[in-house]
Amino acid sequence: MTKNDKNIYHLLQLRYGIIGSSVVMQEAIARLAQVAPTDLSVLITGETGTGKEVFANAIHNMSNRKKQSFISVNCGAIPETLLESELFGHEKGAFTGATEQRKGYFEVAHNGTIFLDEIGEMPVGTQVKLLRVLETGEFNRLGSTQVHKVDVRLIAATNRDLEYEVRRGNFREDLYFRLNAVQIHLPPLRKHPEDIALLVEFFANRICERNGFFFEGVTDEALSILEQHPWRGNIRELRNLVETLVTIEQGGTIDEEQVRRYLKPERFNEPVFVQNNTTALVHVPGPTLPPPSELNLGLVYQTLLQLQQDTNAIKQAFAVMVEKLATMQMNVANQQTTQDDDDGIVWDKNDFRLEEMERKFIVASLRRFEGNRRSAAKALGISERTLYRKLIEYKLTEIV
Repeated sequence: MTKNDKNIYHLLQLRYGIIGSSVVMQEAIARLAQVAPTDLSVLITGETGTGKEVFANAIHNMSNRKKQSFISVNCGAIPETLLESELFGHEKGAFTGATEQRKGYFEVAHNGTIFLDEIGEMPVGTQVKLLRVLETGEFNRLGSTQVHKVDVRLIAATNRDLEYEVRRGNFREDLYFRLNAVQIHLPPLRKHPEDIALLVEFFANRICERNGFFFEGVTDEALSILEQHPWRGNIRELRNLVETLVTIEQGGTIDEEQVRRYLKPERFNEPVFVQNNTTALVHVPGPTLPPPSELNLGLVYQTLLQLQQDTNAIKQAFAVMVEKLATMQMNVANQQTTQDDDDGIVWDKNDFRLEEMERKFIVASLRRFEGNRRSAAKALGISERTLYRKLIEYKLTEIV
């Protein structure tokens, strides 16, 4: 590492909390330093919690636009019907409820930087307008034919495989090529556990400074446990753990007993379901095998979501699977209903309506993740936008 590289690393650590001496993190930091002073669009890829927005913020603040606006937009958290209006604005009367003219995020970010997180969730129709802005700097507000021009640098981020989404027709190939000119990949924390000691020290010292505590370090035994943990939530999960532990324990030394008490590995015992290129469901087991009832719940719901058949076929297949599940979970001889202690799902052996079963699965997932929409949607195998629509459809917004 050259002296200049060390200076850049020190700056990124002090100002933005970008920590990592591993080879994979040094590669990402080097790419950041290369592209930040330019006006090139940047695509940041990586799993949830790897620090994509932190990198985006650093790129903006190391650029010539640092004195202008940095606008962060989560494309997955905005309903599909509102995303175009939020990005590009609308005129009065453009749609029901549009009582006044409104500038979009691109206009607000003029001469600055806009960060589009979860860009893989963006509808194809909106992608067309985004590509136009990137190529010409021009756009129209919703409900207007007047052309507006902006000078905005785009940084996008995704935890999806956009090449796969292009093949599936969910993401425009021309937009992908436009975005992918410069890519920074942030590795999952499990791929660079050698950085965990630095991260723990950084997060612990920061929270201690805020609260007047004194951090005395972490024992080797505790560090060994942390380095072996799968960290599905990546750096965000580690940060939350350290901040909670240090705050409650009021500083001191992080030891093995504390880590085991606060880490709660049981939260990661559920199976993960992912899709391969054939769109079939693949079961990827967690650190330990979950109870059969939990595994079947996930399988039933994932199968329901993925079946692309007519309504009668879906009902028939779903009823068969739920009947098998009901046999395991209900005392059909003496009771009409029973309740799952973990998820709070009440099953009625005579009610296999898809809407009711879907609603119960959504409620159970939200309860399991304490109202966290992103975690619940991931567990259910659907996008956060889809979950948002379902919450409105079933009038469940009050439980979030």
